[in-house]
Amino acid sequence: MKKNKFILKMMTMVFIAILALSGCNKYNQDDKASGNTKNESGKETDVKGSGNPEVFNFATNQDIPHLDPHGTAANTSFRVTYMLYDRLVTYDGKDTEVKPQLAEKWDISDDGLTYTFHLRKDAKFHDGTPVTAEAVKYSYSRAIDIGKSAAGQFSGVVTKESFEVVDDHTIKIKLVKPFAPFIKTLGTVYANIVNPKLAENHGDDFGEQYLSDKDMGSGPYILDSWDRGQKLVLKANEDYWGGAPKLKTVNIQIVNEPSTARLMIEKGEIDLIDDTMLSPDVMKEMEGKEGIEIIKSPGYQIDDIAMNVEKKPLDNVKVRQALGYAINYESIINDILLGAGQRAHGIIPEGMFGYNPDTKLFEYDLEKAKALLKEAGQDKGFELEILISENNEVRKNIAVMLQSDFKQIGIDLKIKTLAWPTFLETVTSGGHQLALAAWTPDYADPDYNLWYFAHSSSKGPGFNLAFYENKKVDELLAEGRTTVDEARREAIYKEIQQIMNDEVPYLFPSQRLVQAAKRSWVSDYDINPMNTWYVPFHKITKE
Repeated sequence: MKKNKFILKMMTMVFIAILALSGCNKYNQDDKASGNTKNESGKETDVKGSGNPEVFNFATNQDIPHLDPHGTAANTSFRVTYMLYDRLVTYDGKDTEVKPQLAEKWDISDDGLTYTFHLRKDAKFHDGTPVTAEAVKYSYSRAIDIGKSAAGQFSGVVTKESFEVVDDHTIKIKLVKPFAPFIKTLGTVYANIVNPKLAENHGDDFGEQYLSDKDMGSGPYILDSWDRGQKLVLKANEDYWGGAPKLKTVNIQIVNEPSTARLMIEKGEIDLIDDTMLSPDVMKEMEGKEGIEIIKSPGYQIDDIAMNVEKKPLDNVKVRQALGYAINYESIINDILLGAGQRAHGIIPEGMFGYNPDTKLFEYDLEKAKALLKEAGQDKGFELEILISENNEVRKNIAVMLQSDFKQIGIDLKIKTLAWPTFLETVTSGGHQLALAAWTPDYADPDYNLWYFAHSSSKGPGFNLAFYENKKVDELLAEGRTTVDEARREAIYKEIQQIMNDEVPYLFPSQRLVQAAKRSWVSDYDINPMNTWYVPFHKITKE
């Protein structure tokens, strides 16, 4: 046995050396990362790779900007903060309807303006202090003060005066005006409940910098360590009111090269790979491999190309329309996504309330594209730049295809690749012409997608990356929020999609089918069609 272990260790050392010489991504090979552990006597157990049922290794190639739940707009951060913090309500499994979390129940007044939440009494923050109504009031008020992330969608709906603490475990929230999806919004990042002790470290930014690399939540996991750009480690909250997670350690590892991640999961060193990391052709190659499962699930993710309408020549609607006709959508779906996607009619995905199947789909028509450029006075050709985030094979392949398509109508498309945090900072500050990204809603209501993408108040940091503004759209969005007539709401959102379809601030290459590679020993991993990046580590088990 000892001899076998010695040989295994020597082979591992040789393997690491080969990786280093070949330029592959460096990843942590210590006992904690690999899943080896020690029993009560202190002797190392003979557990191969990530087979330890209490240790979970997750690989992603997208870095984590910071961890303040009220200050970040990055899905990579959300994946972590949803484990560190609780909300009044949450989303569970594949369901797109809210479920109780910190709030055991709630009442809504007849006029739809007052919500009374009754909190559970056994929830505690990680430092042992109880989660109270005061903590809810503090958290929501702080999110309003910071004004980032999802806070913009509550503009004009709640104010800092909206919160009334009835007692330690009861809070009333009085809306300025009716807001149809209000309960749904409370399951999002905006509504994470933060320990009020953070106020001791507010400074000039409400503690945003302080909380960027710390944890002050009550969730099922506690932040153990974070080596930026390498690995973030979560430890199970053994005193969690919902029961301690079976996975005692979760290692979120940054593995820059998809090929390295694939090798690691095939060797059993990784349990699950981020669904955005491996391209469809790679996952197709992996199907049927022993010990590997490719799970597939319907998704609400929409690939989008934001066209900054404040930048020339994209300020001309005919130029934007020309780009729409120059894209070979079928080739993207069939040759890049390998059929794991479908045409998207707009930012509201098929399957969600408010979806409009009647909006016109752009066809691949190069002659029409050239004619539109001529009408716009741009038929002599020009350069455009598209930004993409690094380490995403699908987006890189789509960008290369766009480059080829646009060249045929006289447009020289330059592709600029940025690290995810830099990409996010650049596009939210308007430093782009075109930006290729993807969007998944945090709750299943068209207000969420359209308010972000289309309302003028959401320009830039609010994620209206087209910097689009239309007074009629603003008015319709405001009406859609306040009416409780679902038929009227549906008509409103379909009309908005039609207006945007005509003005083309965005192009939508596809609506994706979600695919992820996992080891067969991983159980209880459900993909939510909204939050495809959300991994319920606290519910996952390993057999």
